[in-house]
Amino acid sequence: MARPDLLHPGTSDLTGLAARAATRSSVQRAVDALPADALRVLDALVASSGELAGAAARLAVEVDAITDFADDLWTRALVWRNGDRLTATREVAQLLAEVDLDQAPFHHPVVGTPGGSQKAADAHAGHAALDLVWQVEALAEHWEAAPPRVMSKGGVSVRDHKGLAGHLDTTIEHSAFIAELAHAAGLLAPDAEIDPTWLPTPAYDDWLQEPPASRWVALARAWWTMLRAPSLVASRDPGGSVVNLLGDASVWPMMRQRRHDVLSVLLDLSAEVAVSVDDVDVLLRWHRPLRLPPGVPTRADAAVQEAEWLGLVADGRLSSVGRALAADRLDDSVAAPLLPALIDHVLVQADLTAIAPGPLTDDLRRLMHTVGDVESRGGATVFRITDRSMNRALDAGHSAAGLREQLRSASLTPLPQSLEYLIDDAARRHGVTRVGAASSYVRSDDESLLNALVADSAAEPLQLLRIAPTVLVSRLPAARLLNLLREIGYSTLAEDASGAVTVIGSEPARAPSPRPSASVTRTTVEASAAEQFVEKLLQTSGTEAPATGDPAVTVDVLLDAAATGVPVRVGYVDTSGNIRRITMRPRSVDAGRVTGTVGENVRTISVHRITAVAPA
Repeated sequence: MARPDLLHPGTSDLTGLAARAATRSSVQRAVDALPADALRVLDALVASSGELAGAAARLAVEVDAITDFADDLWTRALVWRNGDRLTATREVAQLLAEVDLDQAPFHHPVVGTPGGSQKAADAHAGHAALDLVWQVEALAEHWEAAPPRVMSKGGVSVRDHKGLAGHLDTTIEHSAFIAELAHAAGLLAPDAEIDPTWLPTPAYDDWLQEPPASRWVALARAWWTMLRAPSLVASRDPGGSVVNLLGDASVWPMMRQRRHDVLSVLLDLSAEVAVSVDDVDVLLRWHRPLRLPPGVPTRADAAVQEAEWLGLVADGRLSSVGRALAADRLDDSVAAPLLPALIDHVLVQADLTAIAPGPLTDDLRRLMHTVGDVESRGGATVFRITDRSMNRALDAGHSAAGLREQLRSASLTPLPQSLEYLIDDAARRHGVTRVGAASSYVRSDDESLLNALVADSAAEPLQLLRIAPTVLVSRLPAARLLNLLREIGYSTLAEDASGAVTVIGSEPARAPSPRPSASVTRTTVEASAAEQFVEKLLQTSGTEAPATGDPAVTVDVLLDAAATGVPVRVGYVDTSGNIRRITMRPRSVDAGRVTGTVGENVRTISVHRITAVAPA
């Protein structure tokens, strides 16, 4: 539908619909969406008083060249047919009088260079998407093991952001995009603790079980709808402060529209044409000349870079997934053929390296990232197996026998003896030192007192464990342990980390974390639904147009009546609270009041008192 805003909220009559179509805000949205050629035709029609021949002459083209544009403008209710003329509405004429269209070219700019192939672009896009899926998984695993704290102002600290970029072995900008996208997809969120941290969500676990194509599609859809602008992260806001990763300052709803605009202009191009970022900038300014006048940044570079990281753009053109997303027909069947084939084997070498000659299956890739460190990337990935990486695998719960069997099954070459020794040595040393959880301790120089405490049946709920003759530990918090000891008759004191006596009170009360604000939703209107709505209005409308109480419509009907000198029927509430109805010929609408003649008298009524207005 050309102007979906006219149906939200709904209206009960054609008068209200027509008046709403003429309001400044609605006209502004409709005109802003026009490309340069349609905008120039509209401007020429206004300047030539609606004559097609005059408008064509102003544009130095034949009348046939602008006929389709004129019909489209009429469909959008920006001009009205008056015999052979196409007359622009008053709001359209006023709006165009405020802008300079001399720099807007009439003809579509010719950009790009022919060459390349869609097949090659799809292959490159698939590799980029698979790499992004893996990086999202690496991010989630990293933050699961070492979750960064949520800053008091929201988001992630600069230090933690740099640590993430180092862990992912990528740039600050790329790591910001990965984290912001994962958050938009619902895979990351702050926990509900008093001192919150960023952690993967249950949705991440579900996402991880999906095939790679489904994971790619989920990320692409999240990117299409997210309101955040990762390109703003690490920059400075107007106040001079750094924009933190996942902070409120990186929310910029206009970036979502810019992403849509970029994919839209690329979708209009031939698949045989490759364009640069500068070409996209030119196309955006031509398609949105009022939104993006000269001097206003288009952010095309940021939008194109994000699309390339996500596998929607490659080699200067849309991938098949990018085209499907822009056309609102993306599903797994479109994405799956673009992903590279996964292999299930590696080549383990005598120098304790393992070569993966291509992208690995999920299980094997996770195993290799556990037992080895990536040494080099490219057409093949080289993993270096070391004492440290082997200990990491054992820490993750793998046994020596299990690692040996899994590596032997995955390797096309026999396992070298040096790797067998490395596995055995690491397993022999692993677990010599043990770590357990204890929330508090009890100490006393009187060993007999601690002996009695351990033997006391009343102390069983304290979960005490003796680790030294004069020290007991417990899983209970220190404040809880102190209170329970006092309740069963033991006189105890609390101490801090330095051994000084301190006072421990009860845990302070905390309110639950507030719910996050509702996300912005986009409502689309099918053309068939719009047609049915207008048809219903036509059927219910009689010869006398019903009155409307919409404030925006009321003001616009009064303005039109004042401009044309036609009378209107007005319902209003008088000073006594009674509803009155009069027929008025408005003269002016200003400062929230309408002035006009009622019979032979001049009346002024405050607009906020008017309950309904309709043509007389």
